Amino acid sequence: MNGRNTYGTLLSAMLALAVGGCGGHYIVTIPDQVAPAGGETTTVVRLQRNDFFVLAPAVKEAALRFRVADGPERGAYTDKFGYAAAAVPVPDRPGRYPLTVSHLDIYGDEVVATGEVHVWDPNRPVIAVDMDCLPGRLFGSSAEGARALRRLVVGAHVVYLTRESTRHHGAAHKTLTQAGYPAGPILTWRRQRWHIVRDGRFKLPRIVVESRLVSQLGGLRKLLPGLTVGVCDSALAAKAYAAAGLKVVLVGKASVEVSTELRRRSSWADLAETGP
Repeated sequence: MNGRNTYGTLLSAMLALAVGGCGGHYIVTIPDQVAPAGGETTTVVRLQRNDFFVLAPAVKEAALRFRVADGPERGAYTDKFGYAAAAVPVPDRPGRYPLTVSHLDIYGDEVVATGEVHVWDPNRPVIAVDMDCLPGRLFGSSAEGARALRRLVVGAHVVYLTRESTRHHGAAHKTLTQAGYPAGPILTWRRQRWHIVRDGRFKLPRIVVESRLVSQLGGLRKLLPGLTVGVCDSALAAKAYAAAGLKVVLVGKASVEVSTELRRRSSWADLAETGP
């Protein structure tokens, strides 16, 4: 893996600047990515241009190039909302790798942004955690919460789910590290839905990004069969886990009935002591 990536400080969404014909700069939003080793990640990014101070309109019909580490390059055009998606191959070896997205406009201005792909053994256990419920993430460290998660992820991966916008995920990575939580990708609970169409003379496949949002969990479970457990403290998150077929570890006293296995822990300290 490229040594430039330092665990806990990588940004999930980076703002890449390029002086353009109108004097503004491009904004490329790249969420964290998760993919099975030797597979591919379906990467959905957004391109905007800040030409009007506080406004950042979408850039449509822009050609983007995608590449993970030194792997093969893929390309896609942005739609009218500035979204573009491509299925990008990832390395055979598990690890964390840079995802580079670039664009060269008609004025010769180039923007290059970098995100991160977590490449995992698909058979290794994965635990989903509702990041928004973690104690101490916003107001200092929480020994119990951090200790509980560090115990849970021994021999496993962790993926954090949040309602926070992708543009805040870089700061969230830092606060998780400062609070002592194990590092892992941060994903939104819901993502843009996409589908594949075949058009043109050669009927080549193309990924179309839809406007409606869908749960991340179903797609993650298909990619990573080891994702079987979700940790949270709310009925809403517990129901989302259960709907995706995950076992639920519920911290606290929230009242909820789910169709899958439910294990309760009275507190984060209880979870740290007894495990899931």
